[in-house]
Amino acid sequence: MEFHCWGISHKSTSLEVREKFAFNKDEIDQIITKLITETPFSNGIFLSTCNRTEFYSFCLRTDIKKFDLYVEKVIDKKLGVRKNDQFLFAGHEAFKHLLRVMTGIDSMIVGEPDIFGQVKKSLKNSQKHNFVNSELDDVFSKAIHLSKDIRTETNLSKNPLSIASLVESEIQKNNLKEVMVIGAGEVGKTLIKRLVEKDYKIDLFNRSSVSIEGIVSKPLDQLKENLNQNKVIVVAASGNAPFITSEDMIGMDAKLIFDLAIPRNLDEKIKELPSVELLILDEISRMVEFNLKGRKNAVTRAESIISESAETEFLRLKNKKILNKEQKRVRASLSKTKHDALDKAKLRIAKGDSVEDIIDDLANEISSKNAFHVSKILDQSISKKR
Repeated sequence: MEFHCWGISHKSTSLEVREKFAFNKDEIDQIITKLITETPFSNGIFLSTCNRTEFYSFCLRTDIKKFDLYVEKVIDKKLGVRKNDQFLFAGHEAFKHLLRVMTGIDSMIVGEPDIFGQVKKSLKNSQKHNFVNSELDDVFSKAIHLSKDIRTETNLSKNPLSIASLVESEIQKNNLKEVMVIGAGEVGKTLIKRLVEKDYKIDLFNRSSVSIEGIVSKPLDQLKENLNQNKVIVVAASGNAPFITSEDMIGMDAKLIFDLAIPRNLDEKIKELPSVELLILDEISRMVEFNLKGRKNAVTRAESIISESAETEFLRLKNKKILNKEQKRVRASLSKTKHDALDKAKLRIAKGDSVEDIIDDLANEISSKNAFHVSKILDQSISKKR
């Protein structure tokens, strides 16, 4: 079994395809449960964010190549994703990709810190389902440790940018002060915290009643009657139907709207209205160019460290596994040698042989056989590596 990573991301495919693979926590729990019971995968970590869906596992290449089909099977829905939209890494290349993801240099917003926590949550979720074996745990523990070091050493963690910070920047640039936020997830919380610090007027709407930074949410059924009181609308939650339709916006004052949900949660016709500027996640990439220029040195340094260390660190993990296995074999072999020699010694004592001779022969036999078995096992181990 080899370490593999299957995935789709903002780099490999369009938002339309990524929306098909966007799953909430309950859906991910159901997928993992069925992957365990209905597919060949005995371990795995399922990562689903707004910009990527990935699956990491020690498994057969023939199985991971068909992962999209297994997802279709367990959710009982045809997704129809092309092979060109997907990527697949194996061995140290999969480990290298994991480091790039966790440090944020593979993100749409380069260096953003949220992905690190999202990967850790995905690991904990698989652990909760007993879907993480010792090999997968070792790989992710090492990746967490290395990613922290790389972010610190390269200053990627200094003044981190996120979707929330870019949205705030765009709002500020347009000199707008009244903001409606729909959804109280991580993006919504982070954005509200930033806006409160700068004295923005905030209307928060959420399915359940919550309070963020003193802002108490209003129920979703009051959303439409409050539309015209806000110059900015930020959709940071998904729903079964669009929160706002083009009909709702007719006759409204000019609006700046951000649809950050995956799948998107606004009527697409809204962007045809002359009074509305609508930005979706992929369009935020227009803002990323500025972000990348300021982080070019940090990203280059991080790429260099990852390229230099990924193969070496992954090989160490692999050798650790081999060493542990060989140590068990050595211990078992030495234990058998000891018991065999002791049995012979007991028979000689019963025959009345000299105890001094028996002890001397016993020591020589154990020493000789131990050396032989250790040498043999090491030779076998070296041959396997070749």
